[in-house]
Amino acid sequence: MLLDKIQLEPGEEVLATARKHWFVIVAELLVVAIAAIIPLLLSAGLVSMLDIITNSTVEIALNGRLISFGVAAWLLLALMSGFTIWTHYYLDLWLITDRRIISVDQIHFFNRTVSIFRLERLQDIQYHINGLLPTFLNFGTISAQTAGHHDHNFRATSMPDPRGLQATIQSAMDKRLSKLHIDPFTRE
Repeated sequence: MLLDKIQLEPGEEVLATARKHWFVIVAELLVVAIAAIIPLLLSAGLVSMLDIITNSTVEIALNGRLISFGVAAWLLLALMSGFTIWTHYYLDLWLITDRRIISVDQIHFFNRTVSIFRLERLQDIQYHINGLLPTFLNFGTISAQTAGHHDHNFRATSMPDPRGLQATIQSAMDKRLSKLHIDPFTRE
C-alpha cells in the first residue's frame, strides 16, 4: 500500500526495501502485552482482598465495577499503544533504487516525513552495530550524508543487515556515478 504511493522515475528500479528489524517490534509489543496483563492480575487480587476485608456485597459490587472500568480503560490504552507501535513500524521505510534513496519516517499518526536524495549527491554512508543482541541478530543504525548542510543527513535505527544495505547503496552509487560519467573517487 505504501509502496504504491511512492512515484518512481521512468526506468527507475527498486533494489531494496528495508524496515526496522523484527526484533524491535516484537520487543516493543511484548512490553505492551506485559503492561496489559499486570492490571488484570492486580484487579483479581484486589477484588479478592476486598472480599476478605469487607463483608458487604454492595461495596464489593460497586468496587468491582470501578475496578473493571479501570482495567478496561487500561486495556484500551494498551491496545492503542500496540497499534501505534505497529503503525510506526509498518510505515517507516527505506526504499533504495538505482537512482536515489527514499526515506519515509512516520513520526505520529498524522505526521510523516518523506526525504529523497539522489545517489550522486551521497557523500558518506555508515552503519553502526552496538551491543551483543544487535550483533547476534544483525541489526543496527545506518546513516547517509549528502553534499550540503549537516541537516541533509539521513539516519535509520534498528535496520536489518546494515552491512548489506551499505553495500547495496554503495554499489548503486558507483553504478550511478559511472553512468553519469563521474569518477567516484574524484567526483569529476
